[in-house]
Amino acid sequence: MKNMMMIGNAHIDPVWLWQWQEGYQEIRATFRSALDRLNENGDFVFTCACAAYYRWIEEIDPEMFSEIRARVQEGRWAIVGGMWIQPDMNAPSGESLARQLLYSQRYFKEKFGVVATVGYNVDSFGHNAMVPQLLRRAGMDSYVWMRPQRMENADIPEGAMHWDAPDGSRVKAYRIEGEYVCFDNVPEKIERLFAFSERVGVPVMCFYGVGNHGGGPTKRNLKQIDAYRANEPRGDEVVYASPMDYFRALDGRTLPVWQGELQHHASGCYSTHSRTKRLHRQTESALDSAERLGVLAGILAKRAPGNMNQAWIDLMNNEFHDVMGGCCLRAALEDAEMLYGEAISIAARETNAAAQRISWQVDTSKGLEIARSKEEGFLWSAEGRATPVVVFNPHAFEATGTVRICRPIRSASDDSGAMVPVQNVRAGRTNGADRFDGIFRATVPPLGYRLYWISMAEPEAPAKSELRITDCSVENAFLRAEFDPRTGAMTHLIQKKTGIDALSAPARARLFDIEHCDTWAHGIFRFDRSAGAFSEADTKILETGPVRAVLRVRTRFALSVLEQKYILYADSDRLEVETRLDFHEKHRMLKLCFPTPYARDVSEIPYGAIERTANGEEQPCQRWIAMQGANAGLAAINDGKYSYSAENGELRLTIANSSLYADHYGQKFRDDECEFMDQGEQRFRYALYPYSGSWRESDVDRAAEALNQGFEWVVETYHTGPLGGAYSAIRCNDAHVRIGAIKRAEDGRGHVLRLSETAGSARTAKLQWLNREIPVTLAPCELKTLYVPDEEAEPVREILITEIE
Repeated sequence: MKNMMMIGNAHIDPVWLWQWQEGYQEIRATFRSALDRLNENGDFVFTCACAAYYRWIEEIDPEMFSEIRARVQEGRWAIVGGMWIQPDMNAPSGESLARQLLYSQRYFKEKFGVVATVGYNVDSFGHNAMVPQLLRRAGMDSYVWMRPQRMENADIPEGAMHWDAPDGSRVKAYRIEGEYVCFDNVPEKIERLFAFSERVGVPVMCFYGVGNHGGGPTKRNLKQIDAYRANEPRGDEVVYASPMDYFRALDGRTLPVWQGELQHHASGCYSTHSRTKRLHRQTESALDSAERLGVLAGILAKRAPGNMNQAWIDLMNNEFHDVMGGCCLRAALEDAEMLYGEAISIAARETNAAAQRISWQVDTSKGLEIARSKEEGFLWSAEGRATPVVVFNPHAFEATGTVRICRPIRSASDDSGAMVPVQNVRAGRTNGADRFDGIFRATVPPLGYRLYWISMAEPEAPAKSELRITDCSVENAFLRAEFDPRTGAMTHLIQKKTGIDALSAPARARLFDIEHCDTWAHGIFRFDRSAGAFSEADTKILETGPVRAVLRVRTRFALSVLEQKYILYADSDRLEVETRLDFHEKHRMLKLCFPTPYARDVSEIPYGAIERTANGEEQPCQRWIAMQGANAGLAAINDGKYSYSAENGELRLTIANSSLYADHYGQKFRDDECEFMDQGEQRFRYALYPYSGSWRESDVDRAAEALNQGFEWVVETYHTGPLGGAYSAIRCNDAHVRIGAIKRAEDGRGHVLRLSETAGSARTAKLQWLNREIPVTLAPCELKTLYVPDEEAEPVREILITEIE
């Protein structure tokens, strides 16, 4: 029995305490070294993940790339991971992780004729509970990881185990004992791991090689291993191997089973560097919207979709755990901002081209003679006609959202002629007297558009509204929020239909001391050393009208200012908040704290959600978190925050973390040259959503999607066209079947729809896609990818995420 499998590997951080250009070079040098070792030692096997690294070598050194291809075919160069880089596994959305798998596995298949069967994420800081299902649906059956280590979470089985996702998907998984590197003295590590193997009762992997800044297995490493194999009593149990060899050796063995997520390590990393965190979320949303509207333009206007590959690659590169975790150099994070900018720009061009291609096909003539002459100034309104506005909904469900016109308006109507309320609001300009925009609320069918008309003509009757606002309250037919005018704290948030107050005490912005933490907060899982609260409030009514009411609350702490604009729409059951924070505190964590009468906390995770124990520990989150009671709850939805804690009914959304840049166990070495993160101004939005019953039956998932992805619209002119006043490409009769990706298939001959079950119970639904009615069955928490051929005679079929068949 080969109980000791030697895994010669090179964990390479392309970005960490250096920038990507240096990482690029280290990958090239490391791969050259690995090829040299393969030439010198006929038994040695090399393992490396990350499709991005191979692509870089292909770009700059075709000859080396050919050598690697030959070693892969020989079986001595093991391709693992199946992802573009080693991403953070908590912050990226489910679809972002799906694209990591899709792009990487297809690259490996195209270039090397293989796909990875072993997931490999040895340095990421935690692993969400849906990972086993994502791996399985990408052709992988096993997973290698290291963090959290035993001293961070001793409940997780040591060594090898079965890991089950909420839907029952299972992979074999292995937590690396010790480290993924071994610079020297491999025999000592072998002896230590033999003792570990005897304790856990299964074979183990011994990882060796120089890592982080590249290097891989050294000549000395291999000499020590060969000497051990030749001279030590247990040398015949030591073998050069790949992770695939290891997991095959576990076949038939009884292994412990773990269900749920793998946490915690580096709990501070999910709140660091707010700017790149929000850019990440904006990029995810922009790419998703661009793809969906590109699909719609293909259906309605025969427009071929633009190439989004570079935008996705930019996003995937930035999901590397040290970038996503905000724990690398300041310069490296500035590089990341540029990549996000490129991706968002690509998505914006695609979105605009798709929307305008469709809108030009919509008949806006109303059967009248076409007049395109701006006789009346800013808007197309010749002869007193209203101006057409085509509003696009990227969501797979009917949604209501705000349309903002760069001009005051007095009335609006939809495609049926029904009037909708309008309101003029302060614009982001002071162009003489021109300082107001017009807004209205549009309701648009799923993945479709609706035509609206705006006008400077007064409506026949003023719009009615149940909105009420004072300098310490705001309410509509659904909610009432009250504030303390002295502290600025929200004191009550009442759901009117039930009379339930979602707050049990005033909600405030509170500071917590983190001077004892490094950037990662190594070994620290709670941030509860109170350091004050924002107060000294001033309030002002900014808007009151038929569409929305806005109350601005400014509070202060020392030199920092927190401005929150509480926005309540007449038709909405949630309170939106536009936030501007001017932060100047050092070594502080800022949290928005919402005391509730509820006991349990829930968080969105990639393509799912998880209930946790509200024990005060810092947790990763995505677009929403909630406190759940017996018959009601409160959700906090955000557009770029990834960290929270909950304890004793209080939900705390972390909104700023002024740790030092790249302060790696550096507490004893700090000086006045150190730079702090999250200084100055940041802006973000969140919403408070009190709901009845359970989060599983609420529409919190859709509310989160709507907050993060707004509508697109085109202010049009007059023209004839083949398209009518409204259109929808997709419908589903079950609100708990979430439709994620809507994209062209990679083969260009159909569409791909990614579905997930959100309520934790089996579903049987009907999905209407164009002219097809597709029956859908989903197990609890199941993720499913459907291929819908363009040829209607061909059947719809389930495929892997990778679209490799």
